[in-house]
Amino acid sequence: MAYSELIKNLDTLRTYIRSFYIYGFKSRDKFTGKSTRTYDDEKRRLENYLGGYMTFRPDDSGKVNFVSIDSRHTPHNPLYKLFKAKSFTAMDISLHFMVMDILASENVDDKLVKKSLNQILDEINSVYLDGFSSEVVPEESTLRKKLKEYEELGLIKSEKDGKAMFYFRTLMTSLAGLEDALNFFSENSLCGVIGNFLYDKLSKEVQKESEIFQYKHHYITSTIESDFVEQVFQAIREHRYLTIEQKRTEDGHAFPNEVLPLMIYQSTQGGRMHLMAYRPRGKYFLALRFDYIVGMETGDVYEGFEQKKAEFEKLRKHIWGVALKQNKKHNDTAIIHVTFRITFSEEEKFIYQRLLREKRCGTVTLLDDNNAQFDADVFDPQEIIPWARTFICRITFFDCSDKYIARRFYDDIRKMNRLYNEKGKEAVNAVQ
Repeated sequence: MAYSELIKNLDTLRTYIRSFYIYGFKSRDKFTGKSTRTYDDEKRRLENYLGGYMTFRPDDSGKVNFVSIDSRHTPHNPLYKLFKAKSFTAMDISLHFMVMDILASENVDDKLVKKSLNQILDEINSVYLDGFSSEVVPEESTLRKKLKEYEELGLIKSEKDGKAMFYFRTLMTSLAGLEDALNFFSENSLCGVIGNFLYDKLSKEVQKESEIFQYKHHYITSTIESDFVEQVFQAIREHRYLTIEQKRTEDGHAFPNEVLPLMIYQSTQGGRMHLMAYRPRGKYFLALRFDYIVGMETGDVYEGFEQKKAEFEKLRKHIWGVALKQNKKHNDTAIIHVTFRITFSEEEKFIYQRLLREKRCGTVTLLDDNNAQFDADVFDPQEIIPWARTFICRITFFDCSDKYIARRFYDDIRKMNRLYNEKGKEAVNAVQ
């Protein structure tokens, strides 16, 4: 079969993007579970869509391909291209243009053209396919499915007049004055792919004028989960279950997990997304990484949604990152108290302002003009440690109700002190 650049199954290509860009770089022989031909085909597709961003480096195990994107020179997220290359049949593309043309406005007043399914089918046969063989003429059931699909997508609408159903095109929305908003939305929103599709409708000249944003930290890896994000939002809105297929980190196999989605958390440090949800089967809350999700199916309505949402809001007061509990016991909601004090000079008030800005679920108390204290009650104190270390030269006191965490904090400082002292002595001896 001839190689096709169009994407039939996004899930397959999504796996390769994660391997090339998110999970780490792999050589061809390290891809397991897929044939070498599949690997070559998917890599060629990636090279077609991301040609300017694909590169490789030699390794002991062979040639390692990966995606490298520099946000300083990339004004628009290139991964959106993957959503614009879906495969289609000859009948799909033919019906699209015929239906859109038949329902197009006939005059300058943009008066809606409303036609029934039979009228549309008759016009296709008598005008657009006149003289063609009967093999290319669409069946009534095919046209009905296409109209239903377009109605679900919002491209057309329908209304009943007597016993007949009439279809008409949805009026276009003017995008004038929204150029900058669309540019920003498409690069920063969880569902930015929607803004990117709208942005494509603008002329090249208008797009060029609206390229006014540049990002120091541009996290685009969540782009490939845009369809999952939309499905999660829809399930939250309708209070429905989701059956999620999630990949195991140990063996790479997928397993189903029925959960009630409640909220999406996104890291401000790396852009990684987690689905915060409730698992009715075990009666506990959990966080699921989006980049481990390989499939998703919407289920029935959960009647107790509002109650679980309220319970989760109480838990949020003690979530620093995404850890919902101190350990893996389902009913363990014990919280740990973490506190530390920092000192700063008169010229370093920005240190205190940073503490206020980044405190999340903690509290900050100004002790005097040059000292402040941070306090937090959290499920997992280890999530705070990396952030607390960024104040290491200014911390005058640190404590935690989990004494293991406190000992580990001070032990790390001692190890660092010994390391730098030894290196300092080595440097002095080298100079002497």
